[in-house]
Amino acid sequence: MVMKRNKLVGISLSVIATVILAGWLVWQFLFPAPVAKWVFYGEKPSELRGYTFPPAKSSRNGKLESKPEIPDGDGALLTLWPDIKRCTLTVKSGQENISVTRFQESTPEVVQVEYIDENGMPSTLHVQLGYGVNFWTYPDPDANNDFIGWKFDNLAGKALPVRFRGGAMMKKVIDGTQYKRQTNGHWLYEKYQHGRVLESKEFSTLPVANSEQNRQAELALIDNANQWLSETLQDLSDTLSVPIPDQWLSTNSDPCQSVNTDM
Repeated sequence: MVMKRNKLVGISLSVIATVILAGWLVWQFLFPAPVAKWVFYGEKPSELRGYTFPPAKSSRNGKLESKPEIPDGDGALLTLWPDIKRCTLTVKSGQENISVTRFQESTPEVVQVEYIDENGMPSTLHVQLGYGVNFWTYPDPDANNDFIGWKFDNLAGKALPVRFRGGAMMKKVIDGTQYKRQTNGHWLYEKYQHGRVLESKEFSTLPVANSEQNRQAELALIDNANQWLSETLQDLSDTLSVPIPDQWLSTNSDPCQSVNTDM
């Protein structure tokens, strides 16, 4: 009798678990959990908050759905993706727009910035918070079709000045260094000046230099990048008359916290 009762209890628990699982699946089907939450600052309305959900079962394009719909006009959109620990700011003002993404899941945290000015010229910034600038280029005001800035060099262990020439999709190194992966798995190091290769080396593995000795210089460059980004966001905020979170390159701030306000 004891064995029979234990068997019945086991079957009952199994049935209950199946019912609970089925109920959860039905709930997820009818009421899917949001994958992101966002706040939009614009003119009409001045502030709108909502969520982004997985594609509906009836969706023909398989795209994420925002409820309510995010306005298409000029404004600032701040989106928090809690599961992947990522926060994105997108600002549009006429022909000018900027996208700032903070990857909180990486160690150290990484911030990537893509900016297009009113003339359609791009600027790019990649930063490892608290460590240094990986890549930062912007249009050279004194040379058409040239982009200048900084790029981290593995041998030097710090970001070095760089100059590129060309469009957004195809840039040629004029001044600076670059590393190319070869078909044999090795890495080719090239140092350029005025568009010509001054030095070339091949390494079996990608060289990694100790950048601790250049820490202060790297942090100073982050400060310069932070000033540029802050001024750019402030100009957009003044133009649009909307609040835009700042301090994306500071390890002591969380620019995404306003998404959680009153939600």
